[in-house]
Amino acid sequence: MSFKLFLASTFGLIKSTSKIEAAHQALLADYLLFCKFEKSSELNEYHELELLVNSATFKQKKSELRQLSLKGSKEEAQLKELKKLERNSRLKKYYAIEKSEELKRFEEISGSEELVHYKELKAAVEMHSYAAIKKKGKGSQEYAAYVEFQTVKKSVDIQFFKRFRKSTALLNYELMKDSPERKRLEELQKITASVDFKARVIYLEDKQKWEKTDEAAKEKRLAELRQLPQLVNYLKYKNSSAFDFFRKWALVFEDCFESGKLDPQKWMTQSHGASQALGKNFSQAGDLQAFTEGKNVLADGKSLKIEVRKEKAKGMQWQIPFGFVESEFDYTSGIVSTAGAEWWKHGILEAKVKYDPARNLVDAIYLLGEASSPQVNLLEMGVKNRLGFLSKADHGIHAESESISGLKKGEFYIFRLEWTAHSMVWKINEREIFALNHNIPAFKMHLNAASIVVAEPTGSLPHRFEIDWVRFYQPSKA
Repeated sequence: MSFKLFLASTFGLIKSTSKIEAAHQALLADYLLFCKFEKSSELNEYHELELLVNSATFKQKKSELRQLSLKGSKEEAQLKELKKLERNSRLKKYYAIEKSEELKRFEEISGSEELVHYKELKAAVEMHSYAAIKKKGKGSQEYAAYVEFQTVKKSVDIQFFKRFRKSTALLNYELMKDSPERKRLEELQKITASVDFKARVIYLEDKQKWEKTDEAAKEKRLAELRQLPQLVNYLKYKNSSAFDFFRKWALVFEDCFESGKLDPQKWMTQSHGASQALGKNFSQAGDLQAFTEGKNVLADGKSLKIEVRKEKAKGMQWQIPFGFVESEFDYTSGIVSTAGAEWWKHGILEAKVKYDPARNLVDAIYLLGEASSPQVNLLEMGVKNRLGFLSKADHGIHAESESISGLKKGEFYIFRLEWTAHSMVWKINEREIFALNHNIPAFKMHLNAASIVVAEPTGSLPHRFEIDWVRFYQPSKA
């Protein structure tokens, strides 16, 4: 058992698989949303509107309109001046007389023949004194004019005319008729009665004048855009390094085994060596299982399961010095490989696998190249629970590996291999477990998963080697 890994697992130093997955999926969803929105018309619109709304001209106009009101305006001053003039008592009296019957009568009398005759008589009478007129006698022309003058003078209209002409009402009327006050009053009445003035007052009194502008509509649109989940997401990550992994690495291979059957475009159910040598599976010397052609490989829509069963089967086995020999086996198992579709040189391999080692069995996910290639184990469990590098040596198999026996049985973990030109680093749930920086493969390799029976199983069968998903990343070309 790896005591170091046991302590890390016991004290929570290895992150929760479910939390890592949830965080990855959430971040990936955010990244895909970010990339899609980055090319959207909404983002272009947002940038344009943000530039406009934050401009000095826009802010100044908004401020001016928000402060603009009837109070303090030229229009308010004109209305106040008008009201003051309308309260002017002399102007009130002027307009009262202007519309009165008295003025109308006065003006009619002013242009009448009666008034002309009255003035002529008055002028003739006033040329002589009364004593002189009396001395001339009643039969004189002067006396006749005097008598007629006295009669005309007593007429109702002449009496009214003389009285009204001396009134303060007429005096005020004549004084105000051409006054600056009256002219200004009527000018203001004309101004304030105009359609433009009334519209301006309504505009100045409108509390929503800013909200009715095109600029306010653009400001509102900007606020609406800011509520878009995709814009919120974009702004959250715009200057963040959170997406560095997705930008640096391209997902070139993935299988979540959700279709309900094994994808033949990705996998074959033979090893590369078997496919090249025989065109069908074979077992290595000492193995107790026959590899079927996919019958022991289950893809049920949830995960991939390679099943070891106790059942009689015939199959080919490599036996020295005879070569391939048909043999009878007591157990069957399966193998899957990407050799027919995918080979990679450098990248990141990761898989979510149930850690469920069984005695006398070997469950493994590993990379292989062509013949005589070292085997790079993403993980191996059963007889030995380890990850690392296996290569052929004169004395057998040379292993450079790290034990993973401290993991909790029955739990899913995410196993990861980071493969570069200079190193290989193995991680479990993002925690580094093992690293190598020598003898690093510099050639393409393919992925394999298999279960092998190396001795009589002591546990119950069938045994299932379960893989939830597998991915391979390579450096992005973008």
